[in-house]
Amino acid sequence: MTKLLIKILVLSISFSCPIVNAQIKKIGVPFITNYNPKTYKAASENWDVLQDSKGMMFFANHFGIMQFDGVRWNIVTQPQNKSMVRSLAIDKNDKIYVGAQGEFGYVVQLANGQYKYSSLLKLLSASDQNFGDVLYTVVLHDEVVFFSNEKIFIYKNNKIKVIKSKSNFDEFFNVASDIYVLDHVKGLLKFRKDVLIPVENGQKFAGMKIRKVFESKDGLLILTQKNGLYTFKNNQLQSFVTQVDNLLMQSQITTGILLSDGYIGIGTRQSGLIVIDSTGNLIQHINKQMGLQNDYVTNLKMDVAGNLWVTLKEGISLIQISSPLSKILDASNAETKIYCSQIYQNKLYIATDNGVFWLDWEGYKNGQHENVHFQHISGMSENVWNVGVFGTSLLAFEKNGIYEIKGNSAQLIAKTDGAWQGILIPNHADLLLVGGYNGLYLLKKINNSWVYQHKIKGFEESSRIIVTDKSNNIWIAHGYKGIYKINFNTAFDAVSKIEFYNQADGFPSSLFLNTFKINNEILFGTTKGVYKQDSHSKKMIQDRVFKKYLGTENHIRLLKADNQNNIWYISGENTGKIVETENRNFAVEELPFRKLRYLYIPGFENIQTTSNGDVFFGTQDGLIHYNTTKSKKFQTKFKAVISEVKCIFPKDSLLFSSRYDVLPSSTESVNNTLSPVLSYGNNALHFSFASLCYDEADATKYEYWLEGFEPKWSDWNLQTEKEYTNLPENEYIFHVRAKNIYDVESEEAVFKFEILPPWYRTIWAYILYLILFGVLLYTIIKYQKNLAERDREQLILSQEKELLRNRAELNEQKLALEQENMAIMRENLESTINLKNAKVASNTVNLIHLNEILLSIKELIGQIDKKNDFNTNFDLLKKINRIIDHELQGDQHWNEFEEIFNQLHDNFMQRLKTSFPELTPRDMRLCAYLRMNFNTKEIAPLLGISVRGVEDTRYRIRKKLQLSSEANITEFILNF
Repeated sequence: MTKLLIKILVLSISFSCPIVNAQIKKIGVPFITNYNPKTYKAASENWDVLQDSKGMMFFANHFGIMQFDGVRWNIVTQPQNKSMVRSLAIDKNDKIYVGAQGEFGYVVQLANGQYKYSSLLKLLSASDQNFGDVLYTVVLHDEVVFFSNEKIFIYKNNKIKVIKSKSNFDEFFNVASDIYVLDHVKGLLKFRKDVLIPVENGQKFAGMKIRKVFESKDGLLILTQKNGLYTFKNNQLQSFVTQVDNLLMQSQITTGILLSDGYIGIGTRQSGLIVIDSTGNLIQHINKQMGLQNDYVTNLKMDVAGNLWVTLKEGISLIQISSPLSKILDASNAETKIYCSQIYQNKLYIATDNGVFWLDWEGYKNGQHENVHFQHISGMSENVWNVGVFGTSLLAFEKNGIYEIKGNSAQLIAKTDGAWQGILIPNHADLLLVGGYNGLYLLKKINNSWVYQHKIKGFEESSRIIVTDKSNNIWIAHGYKGIYKINFNTAFDAVSKIEFYNQADGFPSSLFLNTFKINNEILFGTTKGVYKQDSHSKKMIQDRVFKKYLGTENHIRLLKADNQNNIWYISGENTGKIVETENRNFAVEELPFRKLRYLYIPGFENIQTTSNGDVFFGTQDGLIHYNTTKSKKFQTKFKAVISEVKCIFPKDSLLFSSRYDVLPSSTESVNNTLSPVLSYGNNALHFSFASLCYDEADATKYEYWLEGFEPKWSDWNLQTEKEYTNLPENEYIFHVRAKNIYDVESEEAVFKFEILPPWYRTIWAYILYLILFGVLLYTIIKYQKNLAERDREQLILSQEKELLRNRAELNEQKLALEQENMAIMRENLESTINLKNAKVASNTVNLIHLNEILLSIKELIGQIDKKNDFNTNFDLLKKINRIIDHELQGDQHWNEFEEIFNQLHDNFMQRLKTSFPELTPRDMRLCAYLRMNFNTKEIAPLLGISVRGVEDTRYRIRKKLQLSSEANITEFILNF
């Protein structure tokens, strides 16, 4: 039977879909995405929908064939007579067959992205071209059937066979491998080998407004417009009773579709979509009040991902019926934030920013959506943060205090500054600890009722998150300060001990800390993963198990265990659960919950689990339900597509686009691959791209790479457009791929193009440059030769002039040098003559003076007489001696010597006296004799002293000259 149903479904819609993923949830309302006419910018009415092999969606719109690629909507083509499109079909080669108003044909996509419509009316005779709307178009094997109320057209091998009715055809049905036609007079007919054959007892259907026919285990299941459902088996027509017969008859059925497990989706004119099971029980009723934008359903089709597309009289809706997530909605509750949910006594309670609401959960689960509504609990109308069951009481914690819910009202049992939540004190089932805005409060159970006792002293911090451990310690998380661990005294009226933990104790930060109790162990959620307290050091350390599965880079916002040992978590923006597998290993499951990203109320994330497998998520968009028994294939492959390519300059010069009539299509081939060659002036391009995944399409990320220009792929981002400017000449390939919310990467889309060099970098330009370069080179060489010859002549002339000038200068220099040498020689000669004259004069004077002295000595010697007494002669001798001593010690001759000596030795005496003023005249004389390189024996008679006296004088001079013992005084004097 399953195979038969699959076969029916494949043939009754224009594209295949995995039926196992098409089962719709009974609990809650599926996620719905509405596209209104303002969004897709076309006519409000849509009549049909199909999907091609790539995954592109097409719609039969009043304005033409409308395309949707997940990002952009475009009218891609129109029938030849510009009429309204009523039906679509597609073959295995993606050729789209179109039924319109008085027109039908086919559409193919060209290489430049355009869709070309070709009319088939030219194959008809003039008499057969008069007909109304082509309501159905079906591809059946190697032929295509176009159905109108007046005629049926069978297109095969480029020929058309026409079947006419004497009255009118009412409807057309494709059931399994058979085609049925409802004739207004003859009733139900079967189409076989291009002939209509009456069905036995088919006249019973004459005049019935049948809208859809399916094959079932009870024969044919017939959906009528106003009379409900029927079965036709063994030539007997019987009514098929359902829970919604009255609703179906009042709402007027327009279309239908088979879903999995025998579910039937029924589109109506006035009540939207109704889903029943194979026995007629109501599964879902999705209308305008439940999120559908319009109640008039014109068609229903499934896509390959298991989504249900609903075309409406006004707009298009996408219903994600394969998702395990759904919203708990009814016609009465408005959009509200959910802070907590709780099932108590078969009622579902939700804590919101407008108080507490409840509904009959069992009735809602059983599909009684029409009669089950959320009802408000009177007495509370502001933010309720938590609802909890304590014993047999249901308590609510609100900004004004603590309330007990009884029936449809709430009674205030403790007025406080604000209450966050409550928790039973371990080993004291009659004591309830309540965390408030500014501390802790104690309630006690007295006579089966909770009675406020007092505020606990010694702790004034906000206590929104409280857990207890097996040692009766109370752990309180403060999101902006840290973690408190407290103990009470025995009277439970005051805090006896407080321990505080923050970043200094091992946490990665003191901000956004949470505490949870998992399997009787206290854990802490941080901005860097899950932490726990080390039992020895008391420091906070990372938990190794959670580090392995949740990492160390995400903010752990919630951890919660259910009764099946699963651990639910909210890590960063991801929701998931950790499931224990065989061998005590764990597996992480996140994909079913990717839709919950960015839906939670920051700081108030909440997950509620039940023993029946129901899971509730409180979000900013209401309460979301998850059922573990509902599965979905999240790894479905999809494709990325390039929607449009245009040159920015000139403005919006399109290269590739599916938009209608924006590019020429008459000369384009269907099979050619577009690889445009662009001039350099068109080197700025704009790419638009999309992904053919329609589940949370706004959250799909893209990466792209222009091969030939960029070294690698871009980072993943949400952009669906990319622009490149000033591209150099080259061959390029633009690559793009997408990644949906389930981290499935699409197949890659590419666009090849080439940018030619500018005219000044073309081959002809380079040839011209080469010729011009040769001419220029020849001209330069010739010019250089002429210039070199002229320069050579100029050089020779200048060299000759320079040679003459140099000779003249040389002669002048030679003459001047000779004159200068003559002057120097004359000066030296004059100096020598003068010096010698001075010496002669000095020697003459000295000789005269010596002669005078000798005469004086001779005269005195002559006066010595033996006759004279001894004393007289002795006095004469003494006088002679004095004369001699005077001459030896006199300075007159020395001054003359010194003057001549200084002239010969560059003022030696003056320089030496200036440098060493402590030298005596005798020292100066000795230095002069040393300068003349006299030895000690030669110096002694000149100074009139002994050789020993000369040595002593040399020693004194050495000390005055500050010479070391190793220094030679003679060398010093000679070099001074």
